[in-house]
Amino acid sequence: MQKRGLILFAAATLALVVVAVVAIAIGDRGVSRAAPGERALPGLAAKLGDVGSVGIKRNGLSLTFVRDGDNWLVAEKGDYPAAASRVRQIVLAMADAMLVEPKTQKTEFYPRLDVEDPGNGKSTLVTLKDKSGVTLAELIIGKRRYDRLGTGTDGIYVRKPGDPQAWLARGSLEFSDQLSSWLDRRILDIPEKRIAKATLTQPDGTKLVIIRAKPEDKFTVEDAPADAKFKSETTTSEPAMALEALDLDDVKPAAELPVPDKDVAAASFTTFDGLTVDVRLLDKDDMHWAAVSAVGSGTAEAEAKAIDDKASRWTYAIPSYKATQMKMKLSDMLEPAKGS
Repeated sequence: MQKRGLILFAAATLALVVVAVVAIAIGDRGVSRAAPGERALPGLAAKLGDVGSVGIKRNGLSLTFVRDGDNWLVAEKGDYPAAASRVRQIVLAMADAMLVEPKTQKTEFYPRLDVEDPGNGKSTLVTLKDKSGVTLAELIIGKRRYDRLGTGTDGIYVRKPGDPQAWLARGSLEFSDQLSSWLDRRILDIPEKRIAKATLTQPDGTKLVIIRAKPEDKFTVEDAPADAKFKSETTTSEPAMALEALDLDDVKPAAELPVPDKDVAAASFTTFDGLTVDVRLLDKDDMHWAAVSAVGSGTAEAEAKAIDDKASRWTYAIPSYKATQMKMKLSDMLEPAKGS
C-alpha cells in the first residue's frame, strides 16, 4: 500500500512538472514573468539613445513629446517646445524603475493603486517609441508611495499593459493634469527696471502712456490731468511690470489663432537700451491671448531678433493679471471720485 502511494505521488509530481514545462514553452499571459529585484522595463536602459517620442495619457490629457536633438517638442501644440527637463526625467525614471514587491492581480483592486487601464481612472500610460514609431516600452504608472521602502527612496505602483500583475517599484514619477506644466512656459522676462516707456492702447484707440527719463526715476503719465490723484506711488509703474516673468497658460500656432492688427487692445514697451516689444491682445474662450513681436537697435538688435524668432510662430494664452496690466486705463490708476 505504501509503495502504491509513492507511485501515485511520483506520478502527480511528474504531471505538475510537465504542466509547468508546457506553460513555460507556450507562454502564459496571465502570469507575470517579472520578479522582485528586476527592472520594470528590462533592456530599456540600453535603448535610451533610441527614444524618439514619449506619449502620456491620463485624465483626458494626451500628449506626445517628440525628440529634436537635445530638445523635446509637443506634437499636439504644433511642435511647441516642451518642458524638456520633465520629459527627460520621465524617460530616465522609466529605465531606472526597479520592481520591489508584487501587488494585486485583481482588476477591482486596481483603483486603489491607480493602475487601471488608461482612461478608466487616475492612471498614466507612458509609451516610449523610437524614431520610426516602433514601441520600445510601455508602462502604466499609478499612485506614488512616499519613502516607505526603507532606503530613502520613494516608490510607485506600476503595471504593464496586458499584464494583470501590479507591482510596487522603486522610483519616483509624478504627472500633472495641467497642460502648462508640460510646456516651456517662459515667453519673456524683461524686468521693470529696463522699461523707459509703455504705451497701452484700447480697441477704440484710447492711449495711456507712462514714461521716465532714467531707470531710477518714477514713471509719470503723459497728459494726466493736473489734479489727478493716483491710488499709490507704484500705480503708475504697474504696466511696466507686465513683461517681467511673463509665462504662458496655453499656446497655439499663430496660423491657427491669429490676432488682428486693428480693433484689439495693444501694449508697446521700450527699454532704455533700444528694445521695443509689441503685444496685441485678444480675448477668446475666456482666455487672454497675446501675439508678441520685437524690434531693436544697437545692443538690443540681437535680443529683438531672438524674441521675434521665438514668438512669431505662436499665439500665447497669458495669465489674467498680466493681461490686466497691459490693458490699464488712466481711470484704473486714479482714486475714485468722492461720493462715487
